[in-house]
Amino acid sequence: MAEYSQTGLLAALLLFTALTVRDVYVGRTTPQRPGPTPTPGSGAYPDISIRRLTVFQEYSRAISQLYPDIRIEGENHPPTPFNRYLGNFISYLKLLAIVLIVSGQNPFNMMGVATPYAWIWSQDNKIFSCLMAFFLCNMMETHFLSTGAFEVTLNDVPIWSKLQSGYVPNIQELFQILDNHLKMNQVDPMSFSST
Repeated sequence: MAEYSQTGLLAALLLFTALTVRDVYVGRTTPQRPGPTPTPGSGAYPDISIRRLTVFQEYSRAISQLYPDIRIEGENHPPTPFNRYLGNFISYLKLLAIVLIVSGQNPFNMMGVATPYAWIWSQDNKIFSCLMAFFLCNMMETHFLSTGAFEVTLNDVPIWSKLQSGYVPNIQELFQILDNHLKMNQVDPMSFSST
């Protein structure tokens, strides 16, 4: 087996730590439609909120073409508090595992348990073990933090929920839903005024 210098292992540990801290503590920004943005609820035009950034750009572009005066916002749907805490716990567990692997400490000796073969293997293959711990833990974090939601609201009134319906509407369905809600509320998107 190849021996790695302490400097190389420390550099790998610092890289994994920096990436994990960024994932845990730094928020991600959501794309905004360019142009002037009036304050929400000002009555200038209806507020539509679409939550699921993977289809956000396609749907917002199509809605903007049909309803040019509607402001569209997209954001990630927040996970449940339990899933958020579980995702953070896995993130800290990932850091602990990487620190233990790089430092060469055997936590099983401290607990008075026989050392499993997987731990011995991880000590012989430190860089690969750190990479594996990093990517497997990130996969689990993503599983717990992603909701798969596609929630659409018009002026803070929910008009579509993938969490309730189980699927994302196609664009024609979404246009029909918007038309029905705008007609039902007698809202003309070209001359919307707050009452």
